[in-house]
Amino acid sequence: MNQTTSILNQKLSIPENTLSQELHGEVVILNIELESYYSLNAVGRKVWQLLTSTENVKGAIEQLLQIYLVDESTLHDDVTLLAEELLEEELLISCDSEAEKNQKSNQPEQSNQSETEKVDNRIPYEKPLLQKHGKVNGETNTDPFFDNTFDGIFGPTYAGIS
Repeated sequence: MNQTTSILNQKLSIPENTLSQELHGEVVILNIELESYYSLNAVGRKVWQLLTSTENVKGAIEQLLQIYLVDESTLHDDVTLLAEELLEEELLISCDSEAEKNQKSNQPEQSNQSETEKVDNRIPYEKPLLQKHGKVNGETNTDPFFDNTFDGIFGPTYAGIS
């Protein structure tokens, strides 16, 4: 069994040392232990949600195919690559789950609409992208326009302003 096949059957979850927050349609992720932070674009946000809430990676791909206007091969490659990257960066972990072995076979949905009447309501797809922004440190929250020196009674003095 190759790595791609095995990752498809894995249940993924967010480890205790990782925090995530949706922000302006994207997801910001912080690995507290490694002191590194990342972001995922809008499609990556949806992939993140499904990877952490479905039975396995394959289930996430199946749901994403219903949402995005993309061919199955491209989506499969993009999602497995992102899942591997998230695992490598320790932003997700693999859980032992016997549920995949007992999972029901997927039956095609029956539809009353003929093929010509079907409307494709899927949204445009862009490749999910994980960006690593670096380490969180004392420099992260500083403002380059302000000098943090205090002049006593009046509080901080600002660089270039007297």
